[in-house]
Amino acid sequence: MGKRRAQLSLLALPIAALRMTTIDVAAVRAAAAPFSCAILRRGDDKLLAEVRGADAQAAAGRLTCYGGKREQGESSIQCLVRELNEELGWAPEHIPAEPACSLLVDGYLIAHFYEASVDRTDFETEGRAFEFVDESDARWSAWHARIL
Repeated sequence: MGKRRAQLSLLALPIAALRMTTIDVAAVRAAAAPFSCAILRRGDDKLLAEVRGADAQAAAGRLTCYGGKREQGESSIQCLVRELNEELGWAPEHIPAEPACSLLVDGYLIAHFYEASVDRTDFETEGRAFEFVDESDARWSAWHARIL
């Protein structure tokens, strides 16, 4: 692991972990996160990313994974499927029941990230831009760069 990658891994740790507070990983994975996101990987290992517009409220001009805010009564998976259908007009047939990783900030669960395969490009994005990019692309938002 390179020095830069090790530094990013350290930055991704929640403050609670840095204070040596125990985090119950099983409880985090079972909890419904406020946000659900998809890491959509193509066969050549490129990731499907939304290219956020300069006027976006969050991560303006950056790359983000697709997903969004969970509505009351939804599970994290239900949220993800709804968001992908809204944003892409498509959702993968298979999404693992457990997230690939979860984002915690200052010990609080923010988002679950689920990894799935994508083998198409005919998305209905309502004019929003998307690209297939490398994990190392410098345009990823700060949170996404830490997750990936």
